[in-house]
Amino acid sequence: MHGARAHRPGLALGRDARRFLGGSRGGAGLALDAQKTIHALGISGTQAAGLMAAQYGAMVKRMHAGRSSQSGLYGALLAQGGFTGIADVFESEYGGFCTTFSRSQDRFRLAELTAGFGSVWQTMGVALKFYSCVGSNHTTLDALREMQVERAFGAKDVKKIIVHASQVTVDHAGWKYRPESLASAQMNLAFCAATFLLEGDCFVDQFNERIVADSRRMALAEKVEVRPDPEISAKGAKYRHSVRVEVILEDGSRMERAVETPRGSEPHFASEAQIVAKFEKLAAHALPRARSAQLRDAVLGMEELDDAARLAQLMAVRRKK
Repeated sequence: MHGARAHRPGLALGRDARRFLGGSRGGAGLALDAQKTIHALGISGTQAAGLMAAQYGAMVKRMHAGRSSQSGLYGALLAQGGFTGIADVFESEYGGFCTTFSRSQDRFRLAELTAGFGSVWQTMGVALKFYSCVGSNHTTLDALREMQVERAFGAKDVKKIIVHASQVTVDHAGWKYRPESLASAQMNLAFCAATFLLEGDCFVDQFNERIVADSRRMALAEKVEVRPDPEISAKGAKYRHSVRVEVILEDGSRMERAVETPRGSEPHFASEAQIVAKFEKLAAHALPRARSAQLRDAVLGMEELDDAARLAQLMAVRRKK
C-alpha cells in the first residue's frame, strides 16, 4: 500500500483504494446481498498489500496487480459461506482502512469512495502501455521516439541525456541502476532509455533475464541523468509523469522535447492502428499469424458476432502433447 500519499490533510483516497474497491467486485459476481457484501469488503480490507521496495530486485511486483482482486474474491467467497468481516471497514475510528493508512481520523474524505457511483466507470480510464516497463518511464521513451523522427540518432551518437521530471518519477524510477532482477531493469528509467536507443524498442522482446547485466545497456544508462524539476512537481499528481528531455549529441548539438502524458493514457489515448499493432506484436508469441488476424477481426467486429464463445475459441492455444 502506498500509504505515504494518504498522509497529507484533505487528500482523496488514491488509486490503491480504488483498486481495492474494484477487487471486491467479486461480491457482485456472486450476487451477494448487501449484508454479505459488507462482510466481503471487511474481509478483503484486511488483506491489502504491495510494497514499492519490490522494484529493486524481487519477482513479487508481478503479483501486486492481482493481489487485491484475489482478496476481493476470497472475501466474496468467504462471505457467501457465512464468514463475517469488519462491518465498518472504512469508517472505523480505530484500526479501520482509512484511519490506518492515513494515520489519522480526519485526513481522508470518505465521500470519495462512492463519488460518481453508478455513473462514473473506472474502466473508461484504463490506460494501455506501449512499452514493457513502469509507466513513469513512458513519457521519456515517447520523447526520445519523437526526437528520433525529427532527427535520426542512435545510441552511439549520444553524449548525455538529462530527464527533468517530477520528484515522484525521480524517486520511483530515477535511482542508479543495479543489475539485480528483470523487474528492476523494467523499473529503471535510465536502463529503459538505454534499451530503447540500443534496441529500437522497449517492449516484450527486449526483456529477458539475460539482459539484466547487459554491459552495453548499463554503459549507456550511465549517460542518462534524471533530475527533479520543482515546476513539474508543483503541477501535482495528474502531471507526475511529465518530463522535459534534453539530448546532447557527440557532435555538440542539443535536442529537447517535453511530454506531459504517455501514449495510451486517458488524456492521450492510442489510435486504433496503434492498439492493433500492439495486439499483433503480443499475439505473435502465442498464436499463428492467420489465427491472430481472425481474432483481431472478430474483436473489431464484435457487434456482428453470433456467439461471444468465438473469441475464446480463437484465443485457445493448442499445446503439443
